[in-house]
Formats: sequence, structure tokens, C-alpha cells
Amino acid sequence: MIVFATKPRWLGRFAREERGVALLEFAFVLPFLVLLFLGGFQLMDAISAYRKVGNTVRTLADLTTQNTTMTATQADEILNASQQVMAPYSPSSASLRISQIQVDAAGRATISWSRALNGTAYANGTVVTMPTGLATASTYYIFSEINYTYTPRLASTLIGTIPLTQTIYMSPRNSEFVAYN
Repeated sequence: MIVFATKPRWLGRFAREERGVALLEFAFVLPFLVLLFLGGFQLMDAISAYRKVGNTVRTLADLTTQNTTMTATQADEILNASQQVMAPYSPSSASLRISQIQVDAAGRATISWSRALNGTAYANGTVVTMPTGLATASTYYIFSEINYTYTPRLASTLIGTIPLTQTIYMSPRNSEFVAYN
């Protein structure tokens, strides 16, 4: 049996050494910090895209409600102009639709005209369900919608795409309704 009377000198020096502790701790924390940074960046980018979606749907409705008459060409110009609000996000992933809803004297809401970009417009006469308390008899509303497929810039294969949808109802500003020719 071998018994060491004293411990090796290098073992004592190693136990007392403190110079590499901070580097070792940083090496343990670094992956978490990188993940936190990238996750925060991705979250802020998704929130920014959602805000752009909201601004786009409001712009679409706002530009439409300022008119007293509307042609297909004017509607397409408004749809294309509103789509530009999405920058720097790709507008090709956005489906935009503007419609006018007519609420009759009985409170039944139907589409009187509709136009879409990267999607399908409603057929005239389509019955729609309006939010409670909004459908006032014998009125008209401009209804704008956007459906946007957000693709994360980082880790898109891990996260996948996120559908962002917003709608808004506005009353025509300069007339009782926007006549569509």
C-alpha cells in the first residue's frame, strides 16, 4: 500500500487559482445570452410586422372612406398604395380586401361592393356578421381586411410562419356611402 504523506504541489496551486473563473462562468452563460438576444430580436421583429399589418389595414380603410365614388381602377390603386405601408416586409405575403357593407332597415348587413389584392373579393349581396352594437340600421361601412403570413427572419424552420390578421370598420367621411362604378 502506497500512502502519500503530502499532496502534490500542483494540486494545491490549482485549487487556489482564481484567474480563469470569470472566463469559465462566461462560457457557461454565453449560449443563454445568445439565445436571449436572438429571441428578443425575433420577438421585436414579429411585433413590428404586426404593427405594419395594423397600419396597412387602417390606411386601406382611411383612403377608401375619403372618396364619394369608387371605380375598379381607383380601388386597385388604393390597394397597391396600402400594400406599400408593409415595407420592409414583403407585401407579396399580404392579402388585402376592401368592401362596403350596407346595413338595411331591418339590420341585415350585406356586401354592396368588394375588391381584393392577392385574394378573393366578396360577391355582392354576401351576408356578413358585424360586431355587436356596430350595425346601425340604414347605414354603410367600409370594411377593410388584411391577412399576412409572417415568416421569421431567424429560425423560420424552427418557428414556422405566423398568420397575422386584422380588420377594421369605418364610416364613409364625405358622403353617406361610397358609390362603386
